[in-house]
Amino acid sequence: MIELAAGPNTARVDDEQGGRVASLIFDGHEVLVTSAASPLGWGSYPMVPFAGRIRRGHFRFEGRDHSMPLNMAPHAIHGTVFESRWSVVDADRTTCRLRCDLGDPWPFTGRVQHTVSLHDNGIDHELTVSADEPMPTQVGWHPWFVKPLSSRLTFRAMHRRDAEGIAQAHESAVPDLVPGTIDDCFVDPQEILTLAYETFRLELTSTCRHWVVYDEPPHATCVEPQSGPPDVLNHVPLVVTSAEPATHRFTITWLPHTPRA
Repeated sequence: MIELAAGPNTARVDDEQGGRVASLIFDGHEVLVTSAASPLGWGSYPMVPFAGRIRRGHFRFEGRDHSMPLNMAPHAIHGTVFESRWSVVDADRTTCRLRCDLGDPWPFTGRVQHTVSLHDNGIDHELTVSADEPMPTQVGWHPWFVKPLSSRLTFRAMHRRDAEGIAQAHESAVPDLVPGTIDDCFVDPQEILTLAYETFRLELTSTCRHWVVYDEPPHATCVEPQSGPPDVLNHVPLVVTSAEPATHRFTITWLPHTPRA
């Protein structure tokens, strides 16, 4: 476990359990769910080389069919590295850099690097995926935030789920959604995404255009930046090559509420 500290803030990064941020404390306040029965259900973990669901674990790339383990039957979900052991490339008091090789059960070889940097008013994440051969790629993060008192999550469009619970490829207008029932993929935030707590708020920004919001659990809300919608490997995935890696970033900014006069 890697311990980071900056000002009043601390973070723990677990290199043995998916390279995830296992704890994130801003000025004494824990903002992440820190344990669960499943590795899918806690902390803030990288989703690589795909994020969200792959329909029935199957995709086709350059004329070849591939199948992934159905770890959320009947679908595959959240990549292959969220419970892997990562190598620590380097670490100091505020920043760590981890690496994990890609391979079986993923049918391509490559590697992913996760850099986490804590500072006085937030935390930065960066994922870089490189490949030994052309491969489809999608990256993202799955933060399990302690349930906020309120949120401001406004998007331009969404990908509606079909009967199998998979986000459809085309975009549609955002309907009126009922809080506590959302498990959907949205596109293009129209303002800074914000989770509000009693004495502070979190602002979320990313180079990713797509965000999955999952607020069904009574104890948590997940706001997940992704480089494409779920099941994008079956549509128009980003292709990474040995000469062209892919990099995305995710920042959580902590802002205390201004005391009222």
